[in-house]
Amino acid sequence: MNINSNNRNTLLLAFILLMLGAVALAESAGLVVMILIGLLFLVRQFDNNQLNAAIGYDESDDYYSAEREREWEELESREHRQAQSEPVYRHALEAVRRAGLDPDTVQVLAVDIGVMAFRGEESPTVFRTWSLPDNVDYVQPFVQLRLPEKAVGRVKFEIIDQDGTVIFSKEEAHNLERGRNFISPAARFPVHDETNIDGRWQLRVSADDVILAVHQFEFSEATNANISRHIGEDGEINTELRAVMAESKLPKMSLDDLLSYQEEEEAQQGSSSS
Repeated sequence: MNINSNNRNTLLLAFILLMLGAVALAESAGLVVMILIGLLFLVRQFDNNQLNAAIGYDESDDYYSAEREREWEELESREHRQAQSEPVYRHALEAVRRAGLDPDTVQVLAVDIGVMAFRGEESPTVFRTWSLPDNVDYVQPFVQLRLPEKAVGRVKFEIIDQDGTVIFSKEEAHNLERGRNFISPAARFPVHDETNIDGRWQLRVSADDVILAVHQFEFSEATNANISRHIGEDGEINTELRAVMAESKLPKMSLDDLLSYQEEEEAQQGSSSS
């Protein structure tokens, strides 16, 4: 806003009014009054134009602002409907509480968590709450995180056995989007005949060294009844899981991998016996 310009316009208007007032003494007063009113409107319009130009006002800004507001409301409404249609699993909320967090206030919320079990050439099976059969060959963890906005960070998966030993750890960087993000490490934990699968195990998920969820699972004797029950009640597969399973090809373990695993087992047994 230009105050000096407004002052000059006011002085100009006052000067014109004085001149016309002098003329009004000698001429028709009615004509002079009409001229004065016209000049007054012209000067006011000139001042308004200068004021709008000074503050950068444009009527089209109101239109675009309203359009952006409507688009934002539609986006929030669509995300709300999507969140309502996608489940938040109870066991995932329990895993969040087990990590010492409040699901109602935490910013990064685990809405689904579990493992995919691989055996032979069979398709992988999802395990969330039921125990895993003891004849699986590999276990691959997964988690689905819900974020209020985009973020970049490192997500770590850890599998801890009944003795509290971390037997699997994989950390990778991820670009996370607003909403739900399905995450699974590009690695699997091999379950061999020598693996001690007794007791309750834990799957721990962390982001930038902050524990987000602690999921518990265990193994049990494999039977057809258990597998059928598991597939019927616990093996629900969402779109992201289905895509990962379609791309999952069970790799062959090399001799070096087998020998390395055997050495680790012998070292653990030696340390426990001592």
